[in-house]
Amino acid sequence: MKPEFKLILRGLLFLAVGLFFLIWGLDDILYLTGGSKELLTIIPVIAFLIFLLIMGTLFAVSIIQKRKHVLYKKIYNCRTCGAVIKLEEIICAKCGAENTIRDEALEKLEYLERKIEVKRSENLKSSKLLKTRRSGKLQEIDDELLSSKARKVRLKKTQLIIGNTHEGKLEWIKTQYYDLGRTIQDVANDLGESMITVRKNLDEIESKDISKNEIDGHQEGS
Repeated sequence: MKPEFKLILRGLLFLAVGLFFLIWGLDDILYLTGGSKELLTIIPVIAFLIFLLIMGTLFAVSIIQKRKHVLYKKIYNCRTCGAVIKLEEIICAKCGAENTIRDEALEKLEYLERKIEVKRSENLKSSKLLKTRRSGKLQEIDDELLSSKARKVRLKKTQLIIGNTHEGKLEWIKTQYYDLGRTIQDVANDLGESMITVRKNLDEIESKDISKNEIDGHQEGS
């Protein structure tokens, strides 16, 4: 189960328990004061409606913010000619201008990476302090959420760095594997692909390099 769903289920469980104790407490108060039993249904319903209103407002605000955020838009337009453009495109296919929206998105992703690392560092410090079993469990869920966010951010960042061409992807893999010495598994994780796919890409890179060397050797010999 995803950590997001765990938090939602946990929140709903606490909400149900809270409503149970609210009704229980109201029942005792009404018994002592001789109040109307109808309040047992009216007050919890009002409280629940207020809760739904608050949650609905927060949800609407989050949707509006996402639509304005460069990373969550569904349609992008070139800032030079206005043509529809993909976020991962390095240049506009219509006018040839640089896709500055992509650069802005990369900056946002790098900012998110820094925030995640700061949060991880804070969690690591707090994990060394004395805590209850419940707080420890909540921190485990928070760590899972951070790991999930980090993977998504890294994947999106890699897609933007590579661009939307196969040659760009091969060049990135070549740099990561041969120049930086990263493992096939690490490269596959950043791409969101399997190790088999990355291995095939490496075979293609090696094949192209061999062909290029043969051509260069032939030209030098002639």
